[in-house]
Amino acid sequence: MAENNDISLENKFDAFKELIDNLHIPILLIDKNHKIILQNKSAFALFGSKIGGYCWHELWNANFLPKEQRKSFEKGQILPTMQCYFCLSNIKHNFKKYLLKELYFKNEYWQLNWVSLDKDSMYLIYLINITQSKERENELKEEKNFLREIIDLVPDMIWLKDTQKRYLLANKAICNKLLHAKNTNEPIGKTDLYFAQRIREQKSDDPNFHTFGELCMDSDSIVLATKKRGRFEEYGNVAGKYLYLDVIKVPKKNDKGEVTAILGAARDVTEQKIAERELKEVQEKLKHSLAYHKILFEKNAAGILIIDKNFTILDANPTICKMLLYEREELVNKNINLIHKDEKSIQKCKKFIKKLFRKPNEEITIEQSFKRKDNSTVWLEATSSLIELPNKEKAILWSAIDTTSLYLLKEKLYFQALHDNLTKLPNRRYLSLELTKAIERAKRHDYILAVCMIDLDDFKPINDNYGHEIGDIVLKTIGQRLTAKLRKVDFVARLGGDEFVILLESIKNPKHLERIFAKIDEAISSPIKITENITAQVGVSMGVYLYQKNDSATPDNILRFIDIAMYESKKQKGDREHFWKIYENKNF
Repeated sequence: MAENNDISLENKFDAFKELIDNLHIPILLIDKNHKIILQNKSAFALFGSKIGGYCWHELWNANFLPKEQRKSFEKGQILPTMQCYFCLSNIKHNFKKYLLKELYFKNEYWQLNWVSLDKDSMYLIYLINITQSKERENELKEEKNFLREIIDLVPDMIWLKDTQKRYLLANKAICNKLLHAKNTNEPIGKTDLYFAQRIREQKSDDPNFHTFGELCMDSDSIVLATKKRGRFEEYGNVAGKYLYLDVIKVPKKNDKGEVTAILGAARDVTEQKIAERELKEVQEKLKHSLAYHKILFEKNAAGILIIDKNFTILDANPTICKMLLYEREELVNKNINLIHKDEKSIQKCKKFIKKLFRKPNEEITIEQSFKRKDNSTVWLEATSSLIELPNKEKAILWSAIDTTSLYLLKEKLYFQALHDNLTKLPNRRYLSLELTKAIERAKRHDYILAVCMIDLDDFKPINDNYGHEIGDIVLKTIGQRLTAKLRKVDFVARLGGDEFVILLESIKNPKHLERIFAKIDEAISSPIKITENITAQVGVSMGVYLYQKNDSATPDNILRFIDIAMYESKKQKGDREHFWKIYENKNF
């Protein structure tokens, strides 16, 4: 009877094997001793296993044995307790009927199913190749990770909510700027109110500290109700900081047209809105002040020009037109060359304009002469600064006052301070300034500077016999003659009384001085006809100091030396060879 049962069981196995051989998935039967008692062709093709072998050896090469058992196996020992992870799992879970495991085996993904057919007899193992689905799953994970990287890099806020207004997804921007979430996972399953309440707790006594929360959910309600996309402007305070968002929300629908989620995106336009508000305020102020500025421009007592970077006059107010004797139309769109008398004046003005374009924060004031339409000269004190025109171009605002009278008065006072009132020649003060400069020039150019002091001989009798008026005529005539006879580079000054000083520069050779001295003698000693009946004539005594490059004499020293030499010459005028005397301490 038992033999018949074995034959019957063998027949069943044969029938079962015939059935599973036609299946293209690996299938095996394992007995309670972990031996393979049946396998189909697909199992053999995959594992190369043999009937009667241990499953943990034939299938997995002992890789799933516990660590200590694997060491024993590697030494060639086979123990009754050796069993694979799956058998062990069934024992651990007592009478568990089914165990599922994913494996990566022979470069493919497999879903291994381990089914207990009878707790005291056999287990069924079958494997399903899930490589394609697993690879697709991995691709989807990579795509999800890539999408996460993208939305986290985007500066705009991006999120997805369910129909209960709970977050399903939130990028870094919304977590940082609006929710103040710890990370991008924290918002999942929570609403805006959760984060709003948490932020408000930081400053519970200030209702304006955080005004977002309900605001966001209200626009969610509109999208859910209308089932249409919407654009919203949401603004308020987030933890005490003003935030203005340009928000777009789009309903996500299923095949039945039911809303299943809300996709949202928001851009922080706070700075733009603040700028727009400030611009609007400025425009409003500008609107009210345009008339005022027009009056300031047209009625200003100062002359005003607007000049661009190409030195073109863009506008001119009535005052400057009056100063320059032009009509506005004659100045506008003309180059500033029009109002300058020479190239030097043009370049001076352009230099300051260029400087202002380089250094926009500076303000420059200059006093300069300008040419009027009738070619007369007007002196203006002009203050210039860089401004921005309505078209955003930069230009120079040039504001001027007429200083002609003041300039002429200053020139007169300056002339009087440095010139002799009678002869109009430079005086002692002017001589002191010029002598210092002449000494520096002689050093720099390595030439001789001849400093000459003149005293008129026989001048006193003219004053005594004809009066001081005639004497003054003689002094003025001599001053005019000296200026006319000498070179333009030479300097003639009157010290006072009948004393004059002459600076002769650029002397290469002392021998050349005799020719110049002859001119001085002619200018002074030639008779001076005062009237038909009066002719005056004087002589000359002159002291000379020759200054050269390495000389250490100071201006005061030099004046003292020529005074000494002059008096020496005067004392010897009865038997002297020349009317001049060179200071004797110098050897040439």
